[in-house]
Amino acid sequence: MNKSQFKSVLTEAANNPQTIHGIFNWCDRWCERCSHTGRCTIYEASSHLPFHSPEDLFKSLSITFEATMDMVKEEAEKHGLDFESLRDSDIESEYDREKNLVRNDAGVSLAKQYGKQVKHWLDSLQRKDYISMEIRLQDPMLADCLEVIQWYQYQFEVKFTRALMAQKEEEKEQLNPYDSLGNAKLLLVSMERNMGAWGYIYQKIKEDEDEILDILICLQRLYIKIEQSFPEAKAFIRPGIDELPNYSTK
Repeated sequence: MNKSQFKSVLTEAANNPQTIHGIFNWCDRWCERCSHTGRCTIYEASSHLPFHSPEDLFKSLSITFEATMDMVKEEAEKHGLDFESLRDSDIESEYDREKNLVRNDAGVSLAKQYGKQVKHWLDSLQRKDYISMEIRLQDPMLADCLEVIQWYQYQFEVKFTRALMAQKEEEKEQLNPYDSLGNAKLLLVSMERNMGAWGYIYQKIKEDEDEILDILICLQRLYIKIEQSFPEAKAFIRPGIDELPNYSTK
């Protein structure tokens, strides 16, 4: 597949009446466990790209980048904007300044601490008795819980940073909170899943209960911080994820 073909596939997926536009904005990117992939533009388009070898991966990323840049240029032209002048503007430096501001947020620090604690605990599992762990991992629920923990390990810091930056942008532009609440809702839902996973692991790996409790305390503090920073997040409905739209059968 070349760039033009990928753009055609992307456009076709976007125009599909079953597509939920923007559903990918507030998801956890865990496509293998998502029930809405058939309504996601990104998934539908990406499924046509080759991923059979490392060479395919880099080729697919190149195609995606080139197609995305073409589409950004086309949108800029539609709005009478000079794409080259946008590239030379101070947008990037402003973005970096805002990112540095939220990087010192207490919640972001908690999310970073959580990621480090999880890494330390996962690393310790590698040093434990191999046979003992293999026996316990025959429990499919335990294996699934460990997979959940690993998937979200570093996402909380990334998503919290994005939610805070969106919040600042909405306040600056005097916009109704939308992107910020969508990301905050994703954080809360993801953290509830992780708390459940840690609860099961706590029951199964009793020799690590002190370390697991410390991780759960950090996670609970982070959860409370998100609720305080985004008090309307729990009630926010992410289109297509928290509530599926009613599609016409005609």
